[in-house]
Amino acid sequence: MADSNTTAYHPFIEREAAGEHTILEDCEIDARTHESDKASELHTHDETHIIFMRTGEMHWEVGDEEFHATPGDTIVTPPDTEHKFEVVGDEPSKTLCLIAPARPTEDQGPSGTHEITKPDDI
Repeated sequence: MADSNTTAYHPFIEREAAGEHTILEDCEIDARTHESDKASELHTHDETHIIFMRTGEMHWEVGDEEFHATPGDTIVTPPDTEHKFEVVGDEPSKTLCLIAPARPTEDQGPSGTHEITKPDDI
C-alpha cells in the first residue's frame, strides 16, 4: 500500500516525528473570532477547554490566575473552574478551542444551545 498524505483530508492533523501521536476521542474543536470589544462574564463549563491563541491579544482570568495571551499561547480552563476573558486592543482575536469531553451534538458549535454557567447560577 502506498503512503498517503493524511493532511490532504485531515487539515488539523500533521504527521510528527516518530513516536509522537495525537488521540482525538470524544472531543470537539471550536474555531472562534472574538471581536475587539468582546469580553465574557465570569463563568464555568462542565468540560475542559484548551484554547490556542491564533491572532490578537486577550486577557484571561482562570481561577486565581491571570494571563496576557498572544498568538502561540495556550490557556487551559479545567471543568467547573471560574474564568473570563477580554480581547485587548483593536484587533479581533482568533482562537482554536479543544473541548473535552465533547458536548452533546445539539449543543456543539456557535449555533448550539449549550449555555455557560455563571457563578450566580451555581
